[in-house]
Amino acid sequence: MKNATQKKTVLLAESRTLLRIGLREILDETGDMAVTGETTDSTDTIRSIRDLCPEVVVMGPLSDCADSVEATRKIVAELPGETPRFLALVDAWDARSLDMAEPEVGGLLFTNASAEELRAAIRMLSAGYSFLAPEACQRTVRTAATGSPRTPPVTDMTSRELDVLRLLARGYTNAEISRDLSLSESTVKSHVQNVLHKKHLRNRAGAVIYAYETGLMKVGENPVHLSRRRYPQEERSRAANA
Repeated sequence: MKNATQKKTVLLAESRTLLRIGLREILDETGDMAVTGETTDSTDTIRSIRDLCPEVVVMGPLSDCADSVEATRKIVAELPGETPRFLALVDAWDARSLDMAEPEVGGLLFTNASAEELRAAIRMLSAGYSFLAPEACQRTVRTAATGSPRTPPVTDMTSRELDVLRLLARGYTNAEISRDLSLSESTVKSHVQNVLHKKHLRNRAGAVIYAYETGLMKVGENPVHLSRRRYPQEERSRAANA
């Protein structure tokens, strides 16, 4: 099992020098992350992945492939077996970008994201989750919407699961949800898995989209305030079943 204090290793695959320098500075200032290498083309990226075994590859346009999503696809195809998680940086959204949220690939982040959003995305990928920029989820919902949202699934989800889903839709990590709701991270992880199982969702990105589709979250509105209430009966029941 990975030591909780061990730094997350990151490879920067990006042909734009200024952006690559900026990414390194952000990650160098982050206590739990370490940049193990930098590459600018597909060949060097594949070689570095094999030699350095990074946990996450931050993928931008490369000198031999200007599309970060397409570059990721090609590199994944060249690396049979277990591969790192990829975080594709994109300037604009298109439908193909959703492929980045597949469990075996990684995630998607817009280049106008904040430094903290970059760190949060890398932490989620390193923890084994997929990541999709909230803007991409909202755009997907706008594109796919064909009428009124479905009735929120209040009948088969607990109040706490709905709280977790709303925070998840805001892009919170498990640790942030844990702090906001005063729950242990293991309990938060259990709630997230329950949500995915009950609604037959593949990953967290699907849960975010589902939250918007059902009307639990609305595009453009500030998310509802979630109190820091405890649910003693629910916590005692979970502890008893642990």
